[in-house]
Amino acid sequence: MAGNSSLRKAEELWFSPDVVILRADTCIFRVFAAILKAQSSVFADMFTFPQPPSADMESIDGFPVVELHDRPEDVEVFLKAIFDSSFFIPPPAEVQFEHTLGILRLANKYDVPYLRRRTLDHLGPIFPTHLAEYDDRTLKKFSVLIAKTYATIQTATKVGALWLLPVAYYHLCKQDIARLISSARWKDFGEEVQKACLIGHSAQRNHLHKIYQFLSVVKTTGGSCANPTKCNALCQRLSLDPSLWTYSACPLGGWGEGTWRSLADDGMCNNCVVENKALRAAARQEFWDQLPQMFGLPGWAELEEMKRVALSGR
Repeated sequence: MAGNSSLRKAEELWFSPDVVILRADTCIFRVFAAILKAQSSVFADMFTFPQPPSADMESIDGFPVVELHDRPEDVEVFLKAIFDSSFFIPPPAEVQFEHTLGILRLANKYDVPYLRRRTLDHLGPIFPTHLAEYDDRTLKKFSVLIAKTYATIQTATKVGALWLLPVAYYHLCKQDIARLISSARWKDFGEEVQKACLIGHSAQRNHLHKIYQFLSVVKTTGGSCANPTKCNALCQRLSLDPSLWTYSACPLGGWGEGTWRSLADDGMCNNCVVENKALRAAARQEFWDQLPQMFGLPGWAELEEMKRVALSGR
């Protein structure tokens, strides 16, 4: 800047033109080293203390190649998130689920805090920590495929985002146990995760009878029920309906407002509809409160604190 003494250099925005070539398997990326160093402490250390050149060191266009032992598709979206501000923007913008997990894995590995928080912000509404949020999530038609749930459990476990796991485990264990353990993805789980799945799978199914325990509450004359004979008959019929138990793996599912309206149309008195609805809601909340421990995780209060610390950046 000779001859321009009035100009002031903005040090934090004065990047060197150094280029680095990253290689992940057969995919190569040519990017500015200074920007990576500014965002990642791991890359800052890596590029601050470069390896001395050697005859067998790979180079492209005269630049040494740094090999990354990561999936190329993860590296690509991770670098795009850093270098293209329009690629992976914060919620409520929609982003691809696979991109989110890939960026989370590498943001955690290479210590890029803002990207780690952003990925967790995107995943939070899909894997909530409150039952009301879960029900809202269902109404908004968020869907998590089993394949995505496997990847979520693996990634969340590895990066320590344990508050994502209860709902992920719940969805994974909605499938039949034989299908679960015969899946090609099952062997990718470590022994501890497999153990958590098997124990939680059983606990999840065993809770269903509590959800529908209200069907066995006998209504008597002189109580709040306006028609004990009719209401008891309806509850008994429902308790013997095989379709009710078809969803034994889904204690949180089924029985929307339409079901309660149908019961009223069939003759269940209003008092019983209100009472039964409250009993089922209490049982669902009890299941939710116990959900993390079913899979060997800390309780919701501890998970919430982990989440708060992670998202606050402290």
